[in-house]
Amino acid sequence: MELIARAARSAVAVPNLADEILQNAINSFRTALTPEQLAEFNSIQSVPDTDAVLVFTAELDLRRQSQKGKSIASRLFPVLQAVHSFIGVIDTYVSSNPTIAALVWGSVKITIQIMLNAASYYEAFAELFMNLGTVCPRFDQYQALFPTSTRLQEALCNFNASIIRCCQRVIQMPKGSSGWTSPLNPLNPTFWQSFQQSFEPNLKELRDNSKNVEKEIRLAQAESDHRNRELQKLENGEAEKSRRSMGHFMSRTETRFDKMHQSQLARDVEMERERRQRLLDSLSTHDYMKPLKQARQKRYPQSAGWIFGTHEFKRWAAAETSPLLWCSGKMGSGKTILAASVIDFLLTERSQHKRTVTFFFSRFDDPESLRAEVILRAVARQMVNVEDISSDTKVALEETQNANGDVLKRVTQLLGFLLTQKRQPTWIVIDGIDEWPRDERHELIEALSSILAAGSAIKLFATSRDYPDSITQKAFPSLHRMSMNCSEAQRGMAQLVDQAVQKCLDAEELLVKDKELIADIKKTLTQNADGMILWVTLVLRDLCVQPNNEKIRDAISLKNLPKSLADVFNRALVRIISEGKEETIQAILPWIVAAKQPLSLSQLQECCLIRVLQKYSIEDRYLNGIHLIDCWFQGLVEVDYETKTVHFIHSSVQKFFLTAPIKSAFNDFYINMDEADRYIGEIVVTYLNFNDFKNTLTRQRQALPPISPEEICQQALSNEFGWRNFLLRGRGARTADIDGTIAACTPASGIAFHETMVFHHPFLSYATAHWLSHSAKFDHQQCLVWHLWTSMVINGHLLAASPVSEEHHQAIDEVLINWAMSTEHSALLHIVITFKTLFAQFRTAMFEYAIDKKDVELLSHMLETDIEGSELSGWCCRAAHCGHVEIMKVFVNAGVDLDGGNGRPEKRPLMEAIKAGQFETMEYLLGEGINPDLPTRSYRNALEQAVDLGGYKGVQACEILIRAGTHIDDTELSGYSMTALQRACRTSQEEVTNLLLRAGANPDTSHIPPFGSGVTPLGLSIQNRDIKIINLLLASGADVNRRPSGGFTPLRTACSLMHPRLDIVELLINAGADMNEEQSFELLKMAVRRKCGDLVKLLIREGATVKRYVGRVDDTPLAIAAREGLFEIMHILLDGGVQVVYSQPILELIPRELQNGEEYKRISKRLCESSR
Repeated sequence: MELIARAARSAVAVPNLADEILQNAINSFRTALTPEQLAEFNSIQSVPDTDAVLVFTAELDLRRQSQKGKSIASRLFPVLQAVHSFIGVIDTYVSSNPTIAALVWGSVKITIQIMLNAASYYEAFAELFMNLGTVCPRFDQYQALFPTSTRLQEALCNFNASIIRCCQRVIQMPKGSSGWTSPLNPLNPTFWQSFQQSFEPNLKELRDNSKNVEKEIRLAQAESDHRNRELQKLENGEAEKSRRSMGHFMSRTETRFDKMHQSQLARDVEMERERRQRLLDSLSTHDYMKPLKQARQKRYPQSAGWIFGTHEFKRWAAAETSPLLWCSGKMGSGKTILAASVIDFLLTERSQHKRTVTFFFSRFDDPESLRAEVILRAVARQMVNVEDISSDTKVALEETQNANGDVLKRVTQLLGFLLTQKRQPTWIVIDGIDEWPRDERHELIEALSSILAAGSAIKLFATSRDYPDSITQKAFPSLHRMSMNCSEAQRGMAQLVDQAVQKCLDAEELLVKDKELIADIKKTLTQNADGMILWVTLVLRDLCVQPNNEKIRDAISLKNLPKSLADVFNRALVRIISEGKEETIQAILPWIVAAKQPLSLSQLQECCLIRVLQKYSIEDRYLNGIHLIDCWFQGLVEVDYETKTVHFIHSSVQKFFLTAPIKSAFNDFYINMDEADRYIGEIVVTYLNFNDFKNTLTRQRQALPPISPEEICQQALSNEFGWRNFLLRGRGARTADIDGTIAACTPASGIAFHETMVFHHPFLSYATAHWLSHSAKFDHQQCLVWHLWTSMVINGHLLAASPVSEEHHQAIDEVLINWAMSTEHSALLHIVITFKTLFAQFRTAMFEYAIDKKDVELLSHMLETDIEGSELSGWCCRAAHCGHVEIMKVFVNAGVDLDGGNGRPEKRPLMEAIKAGQFETMEYLLGEGINPDLPTRSYRNALEQAVDLGGYKGVQACEILIRAGTHIDDTELSGYSMTALQRACRTSQEEVTNLLLRAGANPDTSHIPPFGSGVTPLGLSIQNRDIKIINLLLASGADVNRRPSGGFTPLRTACSLMHPRLDIVELLINAGADMNEEQSFELLKMAVRRKCGDLVKLLIREGATVKRYVGRVDDTPLAIAAREGLFEIMHILLDGGVQVVYSQPILELIPRELQNGEEYKRISKRLCESSR
């Protein structure tokens, strides 16, 4: 940021000529204003905010609420945005008059405000400005070049001066032309034709200046490239020889070359700005504005104003309630229009409260807009501009750009950072959450919730067809809901119907004079709309085509009114068929439904009637009258005013055509998405291989070789030093035109050639970009263009864009293969298989892809190659783990050994299916004859793996294996730990234990692992204190006295627990646990060591020996109790009859710190009495 600011301060201001161009246009504009208007104009001193265009167009619609008809302020958006972008760079680099930028913007703004008061002509004026927008230069094309190119600066100033002169003409017309007072309806074609003719000179001037700007942009880019090359040579010392050879020229051109050296800073500024712009572009290039503009254009004044009077919205807007307000409404109820109204409300009201307004609209015809990452990036992009990127923000953007792994998390962190930097409340409006896939919706909710939890001051407004689900409610427990079916919305519907009907009457689309009938139409539409604006719009369109009042009355009778949107759509199809347009509609439908992006009218006109394998373009097949497409579709599609792209009017229309119709008469209108996608792909491949293009590319002039600095300077200086020219000119000096020479010597750009091609073939831009994306499902057996397409993929194609680079596609490489797998481009991967080297390099990744994506055809193709059986066994295991039965069948058909080989491999397919709980795969494998008793390195057989699965899945897996005849007690193989029953007891799986015991499992199995001591199922259950499983084992005949090798009896195990359970000990004793002298004495000592007095009592009560003196005298239960200072247990033992031969040795074992007090005296006395 500092570099750009420093350069702006040190840069030469825009030359006087460019400065004067704008100043003269502004001065001339002043002469057209009244004194009041002039005072207002002269008061404009400051450059508007970055979102001034959004705010101004919202204010225009707000001021026009008293008018009938839809919003049209957004039609002004392109020109306003172009002017606003221009004044941004002018304000930075014009120093002679800082108010020029503000007044350029002010001239356009005040013109629009004046025209707003001339309500009758406002729509015509908006249409004029919309046409101007088509020739406005794009800011991203010139922003980095503007500071260093005086010619580009002058060209842009000329263009914007032309806009100011056009505005002056608009204001002057009412004073000098009777046309402004004409009684003609402004919607009348005659009026519009006259209006357009009046401004034709201005439009011509703008078009000429626009072309000049484009030329200067190309020149500035060429100069920039050349300057960078020269500076690089100077920095590396490569131009030393060139400088020596031109030494005799330096006296005259020293200033020029010094300037070249000094332009290092200008180059750095240019590159820094380009880097910053690329950084922002890497964040998001999603066009979040287009849906807002489209929604605004559909809105009738005040039709959505009802929401601002609701209690829920007022509390939310005042920050008195939950940060999330969730608005739900049925399909076609106008949620998108409502969201646009909320955005405009927040924009126009924010002057009272400083806040940032951001938004995002989900588009059913734009798959990218249905991803959580895309929306978060777009919201973040709205919060930062290229002019105000701080160093911290730049670092955060770079970290996001370079993020790997969990990119969504990093984008969420970036958004949180930007919200913190704003230090003011931020409003986020999100429309159409119900359009997103469930996973994407939940990821977005989680991200926004985490941002809120971090303390960011944001308020969220969301629209959806559904109420918030449990995950949303959990993330926002205090969210507030409101429905578009409320009483306030019903009043809004009445206003909308009134305006919509009036609009049709004014435009002479609804030819009804009977006021009573008009009232009936409004009443019927309002009462039967059921909250669906889309229903009103289409039914009203149906009424407009009725030939007389009788037909209209019949159409609005309750028996004939469509009951649902589907009924409305079916009625439209009936009209399409009756007008004989069904073939045309059916030809166009696949392109609207399955195109990767909306197509323009000219693109549709060119492509929709191309035939597969057509050899060249045939203009006679172009659709005539494509501008009437909305009429052909009976209102089911619309044309965007700005881009001229064709869209369905609502997502419900697309879903209608993607759903098989109930009536057979409409079968030909049904679109299968996959088939349409493949069909478009075949047309695109056919198109790119037209002979027209091949011939044109062949004739294209080869690029000129680079020209050296010496040659450029020699040519630039040749006129100045020619004797003949010197004599003819006399002593008049002329500066050498190095800039002009650079332009003349620059090789012709391929950009102009491409632009010319696209101008004559508008579909080319789409075909170039999407030739690969439409071919993902190509099948070599059925695809008619397979050979053409494979030739393009393998050999490259000059008109085919690469999805992984900015160049045209040239060949298959590693990057393209990775792209193919990330985008599930199966057809491209089929081609890779035919290249042995490439396939060997990517075989592992392609097997993973084929299995994970369940691509049966690709896997079958790969299995036709030479692959070792051990490798295939591993892939079988992966497929089994994923539960892909269809993939397993492919392996079976290929003869792969599903058992997984001999020995003890790490994995077997059946084991992997069990591990993942894939029961269908288990059943399939067992049905194919898989042996469940084969071992792996970890298990003797599949049953042990099933037990380790645990839970309900473990029970089900065990049942399947037991039914299949798996061995229950397989203890023959050494080197393993536990049997299935032991594993079940160790993990306290009661149901599995019962299942195994009923199947015949041995309850006394005590297999000894390679390292460690043996343990029985009963011992394991005792360790887990699981009395239910202990009872199961005892009921099944478990030996209560079995002592495994190196282990302990069940009773000894129970007593040795850190906290022994008396009920288990008592249960074992009652079941016949041995209490002989030696055993019981050891148990008693164990109970004392566990400091469990109750267990000591139980054992003594059950007959444990207390009078045994084998071994050391200090190893008796009494001695152990004394050593631990357990006076209570010593009393229990004495009460139980323990004999004391000598009391003193026992007393000496008691810790010194306890050898005083009443307890010590009592126990000492009892010991002495017992030893007598």
